[in-house]
Order: sequence, then C-alpha cells, then structure tokens
Amino acid sequence: MCGGVIFPYREEYQDMLAEIYPAADVKKFRSEGQVRSLYWQKPSPVLPVVPESNGHAAPRLMLWGSRDKDDPFPNTGWARLESIEQGKWRYLKPRPAIIPVSYGVEKGRWFTIQHGIAGLIVERNGEERIFMLTREASPDFLEATHHERMPVLVEQTDFPWLPGDPGGTLSATR
Repeated sequence: MCGGVIFPYREEYQDMLAEIYPAADVKKFRSEGQVRSLYWQKPSPVLPVVPESNGHAAPRLMLWGSRDKDDPFPNTGWARLESIEQGKWRYLKPRPAIIPVSYGVEKGRWFTIQHGIAGLIVERNGEERIFMLTREASPDFLEATHHERMPVLVEQTDFPWLPGDPGGTLSATR
C-alpha cells in the first residue's frame, strides 16, 4: 500500500492544517514547503485532492479515509482496484480523483511519485473523504516493502526507491 505521503505545502491548506495539526507542525510545514501525512498518525491524516472531472483545478485538502467505526464511510484509507471493478463500492458512488503527492512510504521505504496516486472521493451525509486506490504489488514493490498491495500511480510504472526519508523527521509522524 502506501501508508504515508509527502506533498507540497500551499497557503490554501493553512486553515485546514491548523484545524488538525499543532501550530508548531503547521509552521514547520510552511517553512519547509512540504506536508507529511501518515495514515495512522494522530490527529487525522489529510491528502491533497484534484477531482478528475476538474483536472485543472488547484488541489484541496480532504480527510484520508476513515478510522472511526461510527463514521458513515468504509473503515479504511484504501480501495482495492479489483473491488471497484467488481462494483463493490458502487453504492458509495465514488468519483475518481488524483492525489498529487511527491513521495510515498510503505514499511519505511520511501519512493518518488511523479504524477500522483489514483484515488476515489466518497460523499456521505454532506461530508467527503478520499480513498487511495491500490492494486496487487509488483515484484519490485513486494520485494522492497514486503507488502502485497501497492498504490495505483498515475502515468508511472516504476518505483524510484530513495535511500532514506526525503523530508527528514517531522513531529507529525506520531
């Protein structure tokens, strides 16, 4: 899969980031020009999103999936491509989107993302969430991460592995 990402900071993200992260983290994101979001972090993880129907729009932040069993959303941050193709998410009326991030991480292995990750926007009770699309891991991804699922990358087939963390350590990795 892809349990975390790094994406470019934008001033438009300031208000939502301030609602979720401590002020020191938001200040660090701004000064470093990038935001780190890990699915299992506290508080809630966020992802930048561009709906495919409006590919030229500026990205906006959305909450990544759901970890709360009381939410009206699937209790996950990912959607299997095979499940989408089989219609298992049809009742949710998902809309395709692109998650424009620069880096991804799985099991401590960082990789470069060139054009983003495919995602799905789901709306329930007037609230939207983004879910990352995954597919069966390639042999390279499986060998590097020991995980059988990998993100569906946009117009990218390889995983340029990095020797370490591209963003250093931020306090948002809780």
